[in-house]
Amino acid sequence: MNEELPIPCSSCDRSLTEVLKDYGECLRSGGSHDEIDEWSVYDESFRRLVSWAEEIGSFYPALRPLKEGGREHDLSFVPGRGEWLKYTKPSAAGYVVSFDSGMPSLEPALPIEYFARLSLQNEIFGDTISYVGLAGERYHPRIVTRQIDVPGIAANDSEIIGMMTGELGFTLLPQKFSIGYADSLAFFREDVAVFDMRPANVVHTPDGFIVPIDSIPVRLNDDSRSILARS
Repeated sequence: MNEELPIPCSSCDRSLTEVLKDYGECLRSGGSHDEIDEWSVYDESFRRLVSWAEEIGSFYPALRPLKEGGREHDLSFVPGRGEWLKYTKPSAAGYVVSFDSGMPSLEPALPIEYFARLSLQNEIFGDTISYVGLAGERYHPRIVTRQIDVPGIAANDSEIIGMMTGELGFTLLPQKFSIGYADSLAFFREDVAVFDMRPANVVHTPDGFIVPIDSIPVRLNDDSRSILARS
């Protein structure tokens, strides 16, 4: 297997809060670029993301994942650092939860939505996901983030439910609201919902902590909150 070189130093990473602000300015009218045409928002968002990454020196064409992951990401473990680099699939930014159909459903996320999702993951679970940069080809870029490795085994459903409801104050949603894989659970709390909570995405550490390492959280508005309030 080819060695992944170079690996950007974590001191060069940017916080997701900073990314949301700086990259977000490229997407708004009055920002550093013209307003995006609604018919080309997906392609144009990636074009502007590449331009922004080049401007700030965070485009790494030689960077590549060493391990195939799931539907959203491929991976590389950083030896000696206890970290993972997570790469979105080429020209993709994972998924976001939409309520447009009257029920929660997954749809491809725009880059800004992906960054907001990861930032919310940090906020809810005390994670430290950071933005590394873009990798791969200019016209098929991957978004690369860094996440600390959490050793342990897969948590079971009871442990996930106990952590979410007992420790974090969430309510377990009925199965009809679960999305993603068949074993995924979904939870609701005030203006936030968390989807795709499953054993593969939650670690039971040797010290007995239950730690989510991947999820799809979403901020709720009045409409989406009312949908989830239905029993």
